[in-house]
Amino acid sequence: MAEVVLYEGRNRQIRRMCETLGLEVLRLKRTAVGSVKLGMLQPGKWRHLTASEVAYLKNLGSIKDRG
Repeated sequence: MAEVVLYEGRNRQIRRMCETLGLEVLRLKRTAVGSVKLGMLQPGKWRHLTASEVAYLKNLGSIKDRG
């Protein structure tokens, strides 16, 4: 098992990086988007985002849209 941290990623970037190294990716799991973390949420479960998490993600999206 390996942990990879991306600050900005592209489609299938981790799979392509591993392929270059001769590694096979069996499963990927996103554990966070910025400061919004998955935490102990069980597979198949969901939770409501807090108002501050929603504001953070909206701000993050507007920053990416600017380029």
